[in-house]
Amino acid sequence: MAKFNKLAGKHIVVIGGSKGIGRGVVEAAIESDARVTLAGSSQESADAAVSSIKEEYPSAQIVGLGCDLSKPSIEQDLDALLTRAAALTGEIDHIVFTAADALTVGKLEDLTAETALGAAHMRFLAPLMLGKAAKKHLAGAVNGKPGVGKDKSLVLTTGSIASKPAPGWSMIAYFAAGLKGLTRNLALDLSPIRVNAVEPGAVSTGLWDSSFPSVEEREAGLQRLVGHIPTGKAATPDEVAEAYVYFLRDSNATGEVVQTRGGAHLI
Repeated sequence: MAKFNKLAGKHIVVIGGSKGIGRGVVEAAIESDARVTLAGSSQESADAAVSSIKEEYPSAQIVGLGCDLSKPSIEQDLDALLTRAAALTGEIDHIVFTAADALTVGKLEDLTAETALGAAHMRFLAPLMLGKAAKKHLAGAVNGKPGVGKDKSLVLTTGSIASKPAPGWSMIAYFAAGLKGLTRNLALDLSPIRVNAVEPGAVSTGLWDSSFPSVEEREAGLQRLVGHIPTGKAATPDEVAEAYVYFLRDSNATGEVVQTRGGAHLI
């Protein structure tokens, strides 16, 4: 029996898995021989992502499901998503949350209450409601008795702005720092389900698209942003995905935050 390929045969649900970091986590899970449910913002986006992934991994055990988390019915929508995932692919072992909407950054004097509440939906409400849903859908976690239960976990996503401030990022920093507190407290509230979070720095994904008019300008802008850090570049999704896979594998880790920031905290 293999000791280190702990994800083989496990069912991992990646919410936000159609692109960016989530897509990297999906591919890493597939390469670890896991069964994957990829949840996108719509069935169309999920189907397109699965089709693309199947071209690279023809034998992948993967199902795509759509789930629009932007609606007031988010609690019911998450429950329906996870119920459907279990019905199609079997008992869920791990849930990874990487879903995000466009970054809202800028001068504090330009911020409105409406904008703040809109941004809070995905960065405050969604992770909290997912924590609630995880208690139901990750039932059967190991409880410390030998041979009883399975290792089950939830992995959330925060950001390096939680640890290192920057002008114009007050609102996002508020949400990101709060996610670290949520992670620690959910680890107690959901025990024996493990709860952890990954704190990436700048990653080259479409999350930045709203800040730049083209992909080329996005890449140039990111390079200006991080060219001075020790790694000298923005991370790629497949690099950062390794941090998520670590949390999925380490059954001793809970209430932890792994930071993968290219050394930005040193500058």
